[in-house]
This record gives sequence, C-alpha cells and structure tokens, in this order.
Amino acid sequence: MKELARREGAFGTIRILEQKADKARLYVIGETVQTKVDRHGVSVSGYVHAIELLVRSAENILMIGGGGGALATMLARAGKTVTVVDIEPEAEDLARRYFWLDPDVRWVTADAIQFAKSGPHAFDAVVVDACDGLGIVKPFDDPGTLNWLLDQTSPAGSLVVNLARNDDLPTNGKALARELAHRGLSATLYSAREGEEGNEVLHIRRSGGTRNLVVADLGKRSPEAQIFLTSLEAYTPRRARVETL
Repeated sequence: MKELARREGAFGTIRILEQKADKARLYVIGETVQTKVDRHGVSVSGYVHAIELLVRSAENILMIGGGGGALATMLARAGKTVTVVDIEPEAEDLARRYFWLDPDVRWVTADAIQFAKSGPHAFDAVVVDACDGLGIVKPFDDPGTLNWLLDQTSPAGSLVVNLARNDDLPTNGKALARELAHRGLSATLYSAREGEEGNEVLHIRRSGGTRNLVVADLGKRSPEAQIFLTSLEAYTPRRARVETL
C-alpha cells in the first residue's frame, strides 16, 4: 500500500492510500475507510451502488458528507446536478486531487444543517453519508432530524441514509425505520446477507413506496458491489395512517 497524502483533518489524521496491485485508492480517517474507488474514480463499495440505484431518478441531489466524492462523481457522470456539503476543510481538495471528483460537482464546506436552513433549495433527493468509526454521526441518527431533512426535498423526493456498522456495534436501522413509519413516512431498510460490508441503507419518502430498489447494470459494478446488491434484504415497517383535516 502506497501513501499518497497525509493531512490533519478536523476529525483526525486523513491518509490517502493506493493499492499497488490495482491502483484502487482509499480515503482513510484514523483506521476507518471512508471511500474506496477503482482507478477510474468509481466506488467499489456496495452500499454506494445501492444508494446510486435509489436516487438515480432524481435530477438535483444534495449529499451530506463527501469523503472522496465517489458517489457524487458517479451521479454527476450520469448527468445529475450534485451538491456536496462536508464540514471537513480538507475534503474537497483531497477529493479533487486524488479521487477524480467530477468537475461539475458543487462542493460546499459547511455544517450541513446550517446549509439546509439557508434555503430555499429544490432538491429531489438528499443523501446522508456522514459516518465515523462508530457509525452515523449525530444528529443524523435522530428521526426528527431525518424527517426535517426529507422536508427539504420536493414533494415526491427521497432521503437515503448510509448506516455504517461493524460487528461490535450494530445499527439501530430497524428502530429508525419503525419510528419514521410511525410518523407516517414510508421507510425501507436494506441490509446485505453476504459480503464484508457493514453498511445498511435506509430509504425514506413522504409519498410513494420505498421498497423499490431494482438492481441494474450488475455486470458493470465491482465484485464487492455485486455481492452486496444481490444479497440485499428489505425491511419495511407498516406506516401509520396520517389524518388530514
């Protein structure tokens, strides 16, 4: 493994590593891999591909948490309008310098909640990918915050959340999905039965279903992503009826 860069970031030491065999690159904070891409800047992580499939119908997408910007690049290359908000001051330069971040991606270094409050915005989807070595960071593990973020999207919009986990610290994904359903939202938690990734993906909408992840272009995706996508299980709690006056 070759070290390409080392920076002192807001949340610890950031290292950019390159694998000698296949030139894949990793964005690492402490001992946690935040981003891993192939030599073309495409993520090899299955959860990233799952999120891409869930938001591919959206045109204007907000991403909270950028890391190396792999998902942002994949979406921008597909013709989407992408805004990344990341509080880490070093992140944008590292993403553009070492991870082939698409030049059309708009990158804002700011607190994501404050940015969203500065609206109005017209996002069709919001993606939350703000995690550390212990999982998703606060306040994005709070159902009230997630409900509020969904309100920042268009009426038919989506909110997709990466819930990172490891063997010792399981996510509270099912509890989050149930609480959001209790609030009258449609929520589906996607979990992989196979592979080494410890990520679950939570899809939330106000109207329309969330149990609609259709795997496409499987042969064009990394082996890791193929395993993740083909072994996904969906958990969709019954949503509460919301009475209207």
